[in-house]
Amino acid sequence: LEAKMDKLQAERTAAVIRGNAPEIFRPAFSPVVGNVKGDVPVVEFFDYNCGYCKRAFGDVAKLIDKEKQVRVILKELPILSKGSEEASRVALAAKMQGKYWEFHRAMLQSQGQANEASALRVAEKVGVDMARLKKDMASAEVKKEIDDTRALAQKLGIQGTPHFMVGDRIIPGAPENLIERMTKFVAEVRQEGCKVC
Repeated sequence: LEAKMDKLQAERTAAVIRGNAPEIFRPAFSPVVGNVKGDVPVVEFFDYNCGYCKRAFGDVAKLIDKEKQVRVILKELPILSKGSEEASRVALAAKMQGKYWEFHRAMLQSQGQANEASALRVAEKVGVDMARLKKDMASAEVKKEIDDTRALAQKLGIQGTPHFMVGDRIIPGAPENLIERMTKFVAEVRQEGCKVC
């Protein structure tokens, strides 16, 4: 019965992923790092105040360095606090200046609470135009990206961060063997092709 339920859940999840594939794998505004034309999509839903997301960042960076054909789509899902949303707004505004990855890396490697003040300090350190950043933080594009990601996470049944998708394979949370699991799934998706991407 348990195996049958798991199979049913997997089929249901695959159908939801297939139904939302453009938003997940070919987003208009979500930041994409690694190889933007890469053959295997890896999606991460994360929150800057999530300790597990901070821990997982090292493995995500390793995957990008190791796998030159991976396209990593980062989904800002600020669910833990008002400060999380403020940091996401700064991140997406930094993206508009081509500084997303630098900001993202520095933000996830920083200590303490993520909020507007800490995010603005990080943005300044990575060299963004601060006047433009403050204007872009309030833009319709930034608000829409955060709202769309929240709606997408709800459709996919994502309850927490981080949440990874390698093609149609899912890794909830930040397990100790995250890099091994991501690498294995990347190889499988590359070999079998992605049925939902």
